[in-house]
Amino acid sequence: MACIATSTDCNCMMGKAIEVMLRAALERHFNRIWYQRPQPPLIYRWLSAVYAGLGRSRFRRPLARPPVPVIVVGNLTVGGGGKTPLIMALCRQLSARGHAVAVVSRGYGGRHRGQALSVSAGMDPALCGDEAVMIAESTGLPVWVCRRRSRALQAAVDGGAQVVLSDDGLQHAALPRSFEICLIDGKRGLGNGWLLPAGPLRQPSERLDLVDRVLVKGDGRSDVEALRLYQRVVGVARLDGGVASPLQDWHGQAVDAVCGIANPKAFLDSLRELGMTVRAHVFPDHHPYRRADLANLSGPVITTAKDAVKLRRLDLELSIHVLEVELTLPPALTDEIERHLADWGLAREDEQHD
Repeated sequence: MACIATSTDCNCMMGKAIEVMLRAALERHFNRIWYQRPQPPLIYRWLSAVYAGLGRSRFRRPLARPPVPVIVVGNLTVGGGGKTPLIMALCRQLSARGHAVAVVSRGYGGRHRGQALSVSAGMDPALCGDEAVMIAESTGLPVWVCRRRSRALQAAVDGGAQVVLSDDGLQHAALPRSFEICLIDGKRGLGNGWLLPAGPLRQPSERLDLVDRVLVKGDGRSDVEALRLYQRVVGVARLDGGVASPLQDWHGQAVDAVCGIANPKAFLDSLRELGMTVRAHVFPDHHPYRRADLANLSGPVITTAKDAVKLRRLDLELSIHVLEVELTLPPALTDEIERHLADWGLAREDEQHD
């Protein structure tokens, strides 16, 4: 029986390893087509036409009015872009101004089904998704996940939220919203401009004309009217909560960079810009880590905040650190959102006492 069990375990591990390799290969394949080839293969162009025909009803902005202000932070492209760090920055900004804020999310990568689930710090990301746990831990605010975001919205409102932020959801037609933010990565832009699967677009570029605010992260794409959003590295924290090392101490160090995110290049480039020699270990986006994934690494390991919420649960003996980044919100954006909230009758706490 032991031999049979061991054989089954080995087969299971091998199956998972093959699955990870296939997913990673597919991501590399499509990223090359989307961001390096202006003319995708004919079969993909044909499938894009099919996608456009079937999804035309989802290319319009939903008109339903929500019960409270709902600010959707999304993008037109598949994966990445920095939506979740932007959500967290907005959470802190709006909370500091006295608003009762909650976040709703699909909980991508989590196995939860059914009614809206309240996410708390330390919850298993396999249940509710890594990004939802990261937001809950970083902000301390109510986070609700549900595949039907309208249910998560109702749970947030029932819980006392005055303002709800939606992590992604630009294409989720069933979610009513009052303000839309579309975030574009300055370096990648909209790729080759094609709809899925020939390109990275989930909606046509004309959808930008319907959102309330376009943001471009970093330098790069300049052919749309947008505010610039900049991200900077502020430190390297220890996964176990110990004292972090100054950034200059990492210059010249060789590190194992572990990530399972949609745009790993941005993370790896950040480490190299800090002067590190990088041994890259890239996994598919939202990868569910196992101890075996890091078994042969010598360390020190540096990962992202999104990956950290999963690696922390493995109780590894490796020296693991987390790259800490911070987004600076343009004052014009926060002022614009405050005007929007004022239109809904929500004044800043400091204004209520004037």
